[in-house]
Amino acid sequence: MSHPARFMAGVRDPWVIPGLALLAVLTLGVLYLYASQPQSAAEVGSRAWVTLAPDAYTPRISRARERVKAGQDAAALGDTAAAIARYAEAEEEALSARERAGTPERAAEAAELWAGIALDRAGLMLATGATPWYRGDNDQLLRDAQAVVQRVRAAPVSPATKARAEALDGRITRQLRTGPLEWLPGR
Repeated sequence: MSHPARFMAGVRDPWVIPGLALLAVLTLGVLYLYASQPQSAAEVGSRAWVTLAPDAYTPRISRARERVKAGQDAAALGDTAAAIARYAEAEEEALSARERAGTPERAAEAAELWAGIALDRAGLMLATGATPWYRGDNDQLLRDAQAVVQRVRAAPVSPATKARAEALDGRITRQLRTGPLEWLPGR
């Protein structure tokens, strides 16, 4: 057999195409496994809680605290948008934990955690939406922050949390005033 004929015989090998298909499937499988693996030690802990905890409350509270930590880290790095998003995720987890609390003590703990997270998020939204009087504020973001604060004020939370919510509501209300009027005290 000549050299070119032997070369062409290798291309027609019946195992080439199935071998390439198997390689593609295995590559996709490895990528899927890599993407589904936890990216931090906190995620490993969260998944362990979900596996080991007999109730639905504990892992949700744990995830809410993880999200708060992630939000604090993002805020420390100056990424306010990511911090607000992480706080929103933490709020959802805390509300979910409150719904699945099982006892009044756990429900109160989850409600306080939710309220604190919501007020922290509203504070970040206020800091982001407020600008000096000579530039326009982001009124929509400030109204969204005020709506978050109003939900906390209406919730059954501790007097200290209600006082914090009222103080934050007053700051947001002042910021929503036009121009230098935001400097005047009062509601």
